[in-house]
Amino acid sequence: MRKKSIIGGVFALLALLLSTVGVLNAHGLNPEGSDADMIVEVTLTNLTRGQIFSPIFFARHDGHAESLYVLGAPASDALAAMAEDADASGLMEAYGPQTNGNVSEMLLLTLEGGPIPPGHSVSVEFRISDGKELLSLASMLVSTNDGFVGVSGLDVSTSSVTYLPVYDAGSEANSEDCAYIPGPPCGNHVEDPADSEGYVHVHAGIHGGGGLDPAQHDWRNPAARLTVKTWVLSE
Repeated sequence: MRKKSIIGGVFALLALLLSTVGVLNAHGLNPEGSDADMIVEVTLTNLTRGQIFSPIFFARHDGHAESLYVLGAPASDALAAMAEDADASGLMEAYGPQTNGNVSEMLLLTLEGGPIPPGHSVSVEFRISDGKELLSLASMLVSTNDGFVGVSGLDVSTSSVTYLPVYDAGSEANSEDCAYIPGPPCGNHVEDPADSEGYVHVHAGIHGGGGLDPAQHDWRNPAARLTVKTWVLSE
């Protein structure tokens, strides 16, 4: 059994995330420069009743960047860490613009320095002048074993509204045992040693019997709304 990467309760896990270069508050990303070809505003809304979303990992990239996830395929170690414990450090390393030439921007988006509660939204603005018009993101549902919402390679060159289901990283068993759940009401950061599914798939939800009350923590997909508003400034 391996210890998960961040120690403490669900809010304590933010200590590492917020100390990492690239973390941004929901109120005020305004990239410098006025020579953008387009401005894109992206808003993610938590549509669940009782699931908190972790700070959201974003990467803006071209079509040559590695997919954040592929349904039916094993999750990367970096995505598994995000889905199991809201640890985005591996994703931030893999998609860092300084080392990954396919990526132009990478960040973690928070709400007032913390996670995103049910019914709340966070927004971020990108000014694009380099032709890299694909967006990938991931955010953990913290009262799950390894559930996340995400998109991989979404085209943001036109405005759109996308409703997101919850995916299961397939990297940890869905025991719902509080001994292995980082979010409320549990606050534990140990990985369940039982066998997992081994591939990314649509999450089956919270069924009860392991410490989580379905009436509070279950959801009905979609669990999030992703709104993209795009303004083209030049052709």
